[in-house]
Amino acid sequence: MNLRTLFRSAVLAGLCAAASAAAAPALIANKNVAAEKIDAATLKNIFLGKKVAWDGAGRVVLAVLKSGPVADEFLQKATDMNASTFNNHWRRLAMTGGGTAPKAFDKEEDLRKFVAETPGAIGFVDSAAVDASVAQLNPGA
Repeated sequence: MNLRTLFRSAVLAGLCAAASAAAAPALIANKNVAAEKIDAATLKNIFLGKKVAWDGAGRVVLAVLKSGPVADEFLQKATDMNASTFNNHWRRLAMTGGGTAPKAFDKEEDLRKFVAETPGAIGFVDSAAVDASVAQLNPGA
């Protein structure tokens, strides 16, 4: 094996390790929302402002990460929008009186704390950031 092949193998192994080390986004909610049934369509309606109240837990309070790979991945899967399109959607809603923009956070720990302390709150963080203070939801298909 020559030096070039060895280098390529090392780079590829490093990229694979980095990809597997990155955890997937996790949907979290205040514990009073844990009993709610959330499927993919309901999740999309929640994050697009079309569902504004829980069936049994009061009003929906959205919390999102402002940017980053977790935000991009979650929003693409949940809403079929990238972060920029999602933010523009909420700007339009707010300007037309159609809704209040989600509470946005720079740090996952701040978002998790907000969700834990706010009845009806729902958001997303890296799955490695989930703890017992919040309920982790698994939206069905």
